[in-house]
Amino acid sequence: MRRHLLWVLPLCAFLAAMAFGMIKRQTYKDIFEQENYLDQLAVAELPEDFVERQCAILSEKLPQVPIILRVEVEGGIEHLFHVDRQKIIIREVYAGDGLAAGEEYYLFSRSWSVSLNGYIDTLERGFVNILKAGEEYLIFASEVLQDLNEDLPAIKLYDEYLINPVFCYEECENVVAPLLGDTLAVSYKDVKDNEFFSASEKGIEMLKEFKGKMLSLYPR
Repeated sequence: MRRHLLWVLPLCAFLAAMAFGMIKRQTYKDIFEQENYLDQLAVAELPEDFVERQCAILSEKLPQVPIILRVEVEGGIEHLFHVDRQKIIIREVYAGDGLAAGEEYYLFSRSWSVSLNGYIDTLERGFVNILKAGEEYLIFASEVLQDLNEDLPAIKLYDEYLINPVFCYEECENVVAPLLGDTLAVSYKDVKDNEFFSASEKGIEMLKEFKGKMLSLYPR
């Protein structure tokens, strides 16, 4: 009996995991087929004390990353299972071996996803909003992934810290929305035009100053 259980229990666990994954995939499919589905989600806002520390760290780290680009966003957000991405075209290479203007890629981050956990469904973004199609952004990335069996290779953002380092070359309006209960999240529909997500006006101002510093280092 014990020997029998040694293979039955792992098999049951594997089948349960498959069933859970299939349910999750169906849930993803259902929500994304709804009109204005993003308005049903929440998004986290970064407290200002974290903003200050993260900006100080990234000010030192970002000029050293291997890939620094000015890109134009070609399409809207694409939701895959556990990760989101957008299509971009390179407009200028500030750093990055083997990369050239005019090349197309997918851009993704480990921080980009939709979390459907049954309590509060959230859009995870690394405290930076979905990139706007047709706009140009300064991005700091860590690597290019070629072997994904996709129509385009992918560029992975430098996402070692809380704030994803991607900055729009245009000025953007940012608002602070009321938090949902005892969370650090707000309704996405209240901040959907923001570039950054912070829980205070001071936090937003620090992010805007940080953006201005980065754009001054890599002007278009």
